[in-house]
Amino acid sequence: MQLRLAMRLDLSAQTAGREAPAAPQPETPHDALQLAEVPGWRRRLSADSLALVRMARIEPRGTPASADADPLMAIGGAPPPTPPQGPFPPGGPDVVLGAGQRRLPTVPTRLDASFALSQPDPDALPQRVDPAELRPRGEARRSGAARRGRSSANVLRGRAWRLADQGFRAYNRGRYELALQRAEAALAIRPDVPRLQLLRVYALQKLGRNDEAARLAAQAIAQGHGSPELQTALINLRPAPDTGGAPATEAYRKGFPIATEAYTLYNDGKYAEAAQLAERAVRIDPSQGAWSLLWLNALENQQKFDDVVQYGNVAMALGAPNRDAIMARMRLARQAIANQHAQDAYAELNKGRLRQALAQARDAVRIAPDVASHRLLLIGVLQAMRDDAAAEKAATDALSVDEESTAVQLLRAYLRQSLGEPAKAQEDIDAVLALDWISPEQRRNARLIGADLALAAGDKPRALALLQPLPADDKQAEARRAQAGRGWGSWGDSGADLLAAHAPLQLCRDTPYGTVCDLAPWDDPGSDSPASRAYAAYGRQEYPKAIALARRAVAEQPDSEANQNLLTTTLASGTAQEQQEAMDRLNTALAAKPNDAGLLRQRGYLYNARKQYDLALKDFVAARSTGDAPETNMLDEAYATAAVGNRPAAAAMLRQAIDDADAGTITLDRQQRFDTRSAIANFSREWGVNASVGYRGARSASNGLAGQPISVPGNSVFSTVEAYWRPPDFLNSSNRTFEVYGRLSNTLRSGTTVTGAQVVDNPCGGTINVGESTFKGTAGWPSTTGAIGARFTPDAGTNLTFGIERQFLLGTATRSGALNAGPDSVRCALNNQAATIDYQGNKASGGWQAYMLYGFYEGTALRLDRSSWYTMEGYLQAGYTLLDHGVAYTERDAAGNVLGTGDGRLRRGQGFAAGEVRIGRSMLTSYSDRLVVFPHITVAGDWYSTQGRASGVPLAGASSFALAGNGTSWSAGAGVGVNLRYWLNEDRYNAQRSHADLALQYRARLGGEADRAKGFFVTLSYSY
Repeated sequence: MQLRLAMRLDLSAQTAGREAPAAPQPETPHDALQLAEVPGWRRRLSADSLALVRMARIEPRGTPASADADPLMAIGGAPPPTPPQGPFPPGGPDVVLGAGQRRLPTVPTRLDASFALSQPDPDALPQRVDPAELRPRGEARRSGAARRGRSSANVLRGRAWRLADQGFRAYNRGRYELALQRAEAALAIRPDVPRLQLLRVYALQKLGRNDEAARLAAQAIAQGHGSPELQTALINLRPAPDTGGAPATEAYRKGFPIATEAYTLYNDGKYAEAAQLAERAVRIDPSQGAWSLLWLNALENQQKFDDVVQYGNVAMALGAPNRDAIMARMRLARQAIANQHAQDAYAELNKGRLRQALAQARDAVRIAPDVASHRLLLIGVLQAMRDDAAAEKAATDALSVDEESTAVQLLRAYLRQSLGEPAKAQEDIDAVLALDWISPEQRRNARLIGADLALAAGDKPRALALLQPLPADDKQAEARRAQAGRGWGSWGDSGADLLAAHAPLQLCRDTPYGTVCDLAPWDDPGSDSPASRAYAAYGRQEYPKAIALARRAVAEQPDSEANQNLLTTTLASGTAQEQQEAMDRLNTALAAKPNDAGLLRQRGYLYNARKQYDLALKDFVAARSTGDAPETNMLDEAYATAAVGNRPAAAAMLRQAIDDADAGTITLDRQQRFDTRSAIANFSREWGVNASVGYRGARSASNGLAGQPISVPGNSVFSTVEAYWRPPDFLNSSNRTFEVYGRLSNTLRSGTTVTGAQVVDNPCGGTINVGESTFKGTAGWPSTTGAIGARFTPDAGTNLTFGIERQFLLGTATRSGALNAGPDSVRCALNNQAATIDYQGNKASGGWQAYMLYGFYEGTALRLDRSSWYTMEGYLQAGYTLLDHGVAYTERDAAGNVLGTGDGRLRRGQGFAAGEVRIGRSMLTSYSDRLVVFPHITVAGDWYSTQGRASGVPLAGASSFALAGNGTSWSAGAGVGVNLRYWLNEDRYNAQRSHADLALQYRARLGGEADRAKGFFVTLSYSY
């Protein structure tokens, strides 16, 4: 240690009123320390010798050896805040530590010139940049107001910046001669930059040239280039005036021995006792500034940063002369306090306690508003809470302090795009590009990020304009140009989905001047972090890639808990074998830490994925019992409770969650609250009613039966009403649905069918002339059918439903009519007699239907977090209907006279399959956020296989025959449509439980039966 202490202690015999025995006078601190440890010799050492002892003992302890670590961090400043250690960073851009998981230790304060430095500025001298276009920002950007007050103060550019950067790097590598040369060369260009003055002073001090360092420090201050740090350095460099062994004042004589003992205790690492004695000495003689620093240093080494601030004010109030040095200590202490709040915020984030994390992050920003990493932390917490509006405001506040923070500006651009403000987002991109000091790499990244935002907004020209300056061989730029050329995404990719999947990476690295963060595009190849790539791949649901990258991250840093959690989480989304590997990893981890709430919750999610809901519920309950689970664990426990079949209890738990959110003890954003209320409505629903009215427009002429006249069907209106009941204690859970239902269907209105004059084949040979005729189909109650049935969906994940129902022919027209024979011989016999055969079933007539239904739905629910979203819905249904019942037959001639009667059976069996797919975008309307418009394209088709037969018919020679129309038929059509849905029936706990739909489609025929495939289709439905 080259510097002498600011105060030299004299322990001569004058303090005791007698001569001191002669004692050896060591020449080096090491020799003095050896003598002091010899019994009986310590009290015989002179003041100069004891000073050497102190210098020997107050050496750096645990100073980082890394060339990237700032040796001046060893002055007791808290290490940088720990990043999130959970499985994934919260929301928005991923957080990646460019410098790995290394952390600078907190070491005891040492009394040397390193006190001259303030807490490293996280924005100063960014690394990995082109020096030709960069300037250090630590001095140039202390505050927006200060920066606006001077046009170019402390701003380094060009050669000055390159020399400064080389000087600081040389200092950190211990090449002090080179550091001095570079500092002096930079000062020749820019003598007004205090940080360069400090670099020169510290290099001289390391070279043992203390007098020259003190002279140059004094000269810089006299020329107006000083700073509090430079003044403190000068104090430490100058030896205190020699008092000749005689204290100047009575207060000094009283305080001196107390201060001496305080120094001894301090050097022995007994900081609490040292602080007490130093305080006594200061209160006796406040004019001794070095004693005040000893007091504060002892408190600081106990991590009592609040006390440093409090007693720093006390020392100045008592009259300490070194106010600048004391205020520097207080500033460091405040930043250490802020760092602790930041660390606590990260810890709360890891536990999912977002409200607590937000409070800690706000405290960190309040205490140290000029530290960019705290600002980014606050923005990240707000993003995790899905409060992008508040996050955008926090970014704006950060830019008011440092308007040239590129990371914050780009992050605000991302947030503005997520809020649906693409123009403002691009203004932020332009603001970054307008900075003349950013490096080519930063400029390129800003263009790529801006292009991603433009593509997410659908602004292809803007994206191409941003990419235009980038070279043709830039693979990332070329990928975006190609994407713009073919259109980003599809019906299935909304701007918000694209934005979330292609969020920029937040790359942070530790530098000698603090943590520096930059934003890079989501596919940045230079992050050198497989963990960051795994996060991004997982967010894009590229699970095999995420797993491979997570394995790499663990291989590179096997001791990183975050990487281990990352691997487990990605494996849980993989194949069955990979899920088992994730389960084995979790079981092993929980065997070592059985009360780890995070691990318990992670295993609970995996159990859910494997449909082991009872085990998932046990883990969520166990996580709650640890007391460390986040507030949202209540939601997970509720959903698991519903999954095991206790839907009423799950609904009650979710109601409690709504109450807690209203009380402010749990955080739910607007969409989360809506989803929770929707789950309450679903879990508490035991019955419901669905009603629909369908309109089938007039369509093409049809000839469904061979040899029959061609008819043109008219307009028809159909209706269906269904009521269902879900037994709460039987088969129903969040993953299973069992319903008993009853249904009525009929034709409300039947249009007129026209049969034009035409010639048809005569079944007896030749042809028959048929005159024009019209008839109107049956409507109203006579056309009514009913059904009672049950249906069961065993797994909501597959969404396959099985059903069976008993059908009833309630209306008279549904169980009566005229037979239409299939064989030509039977038709010929009836034609020769000019006769028809009618049938009449009884009131108990009916049949059975068994079916299975597969439904697929995406984006059909109401959303409040965006104004439009991709929607796809469809179904595939197949089944068999059998109507086999007794009937009474009557044969009549053309005049209505009865020719014969008899009892028989009428059997009609029909296999069927039908399906429809609708794809489009749902959009909220300006009229109401409960009214959704869904324009879409549609493809529909059906297939029927019919077998009908009449037996016991009173017709000579033909008592049993097949009916006309047996065989198979199909139809397919495609078209466009629009659907209007209005949601209603909500309360505090339940989201909208009812909705009314109006759907209009026009389909063109793709093939098959034209009368079924082509025309207008209109449906009005209500679900309660």
